[in-house]
Amino acid sequence: MANSKKRKKGRTGRILLLLLAVLLVAGFLLVRGEIAGGRKTGETVTVTIPQGSSTAVIARELKASGLIGNPMLFRLYSRTHGGDGRYQYGSFTLEKGSSYAELIEALCSTVSYRETVSVTLPEGYNAFQMADAVQAAGLCSAEEYLQAANRVDYPFDWIGEISTDERKMVVLDGFLYPDTYSFFTDASAYDIVSTQLANFEKKLLTEENKQALAESGLTLEEWAIFASIVQKESANVEEMYNVSSVFHNRLQDSAAYPMLQSCTTNNYIWDYIEPYYNDNVPQAVLDAYDTYGRQGLPVGAIANAGTDAFDAALHPNVTPYYFFVTDVDRTHYYGRTYQEHLANIEKAKAVNAKRGFNGLITG
Repeated sequence: MANSKKRKKGRTGRILLLLLAVLLVAGFLLVRGEIAGGRKTGETVTVTIPQGSSTAVIARELKASGLIGNPMLFRLYSRTHGGDGRYQYGSFTLEKGSSYAELIEALCSTVSYRETVSVTLPEGYNAFQMADAVQAAGLCSAEEYLQAANRVDYPFDWIGEISTDERKMVVLDGFLYPDTYSFFTDASAYDIVSTQLANFEKKLLTEENKQALAESGLTLEEWAIFASIVQKESANVEEMYNVSSVFHNRLQDSAAYPMLQSCTTNNYIWDYIEPYYNDNVPQAVLDAYDTYGRQGLPVGAIANAGTDAFDAALHPNVTPYYFFVTDVDRTHYYGRTYQEHLANIEKAKAVNAKRGFNGLITG
């Protein structure tokens, strides 16, 4: 009886090993087949790769176009076969059934020469300002750009984390990464915005930042909104971390300081929201951006911040301050109490008066 049991266990073990071997072989064949590509029929697909796209973005685009079946495998192959860091941007005509090696070779090849236009979109510009800049550069119209900046059908996993709240002025404001870009003269508004989003992902959605964001308690959209306020309130990079601390302190002590009271959000209302609505702003929109009348952050970003402002939003200095005011020389005066703040206001006014400016600046 004992020998019989041993023989059964032995057979079971051999069967399991055989099944494991079959699975391994099948997996190997599937992986090898995926990498080698399939039967070519001459059918082609045109794929557009935005400037600054990461391998992850490219892999998702290839998957969506039916050129590959496994984006993770493509990313691994690209990393180990010299694709990463070499990809070009533009439109590529690729044949279905191509191997990974053929796809990488094509995507790393310089697209045939086409005239380009360079445009600088500075840190702190909002979508309306960027729209005017791309139009002035001779690219798409401002209206087309704003329409593209209100779409969410872009090939990025994190797009789903951005709200489409109807009170927001521009859905993607805050994520339109500011930089100097070169676009083909026939680039569409969608191409331009997609390139900015790809740059946002590349520059800001690093593993380190994603970990810090998770620990901060902010959502991705709150981070962009917070950074936009820090960008507009700060005279330089050094001040960003102190300005950030003031707003963090207010958010964390909302019982005593329920309002952020950022004058830059009111500037956005006066300079962009009111003209957009011909001075007849719906009350719901006004309330959504007025940080003197609402608790917490506004409903959307008021600008597109640079990397430093995003970093300051995540890593504020540790200070006891709840107030600050700025003079015309862009010197910041910080206060712990409202009485200190009132005294700082008088200091700022005195400096302003010496420079021939009466009152306070508002950002």
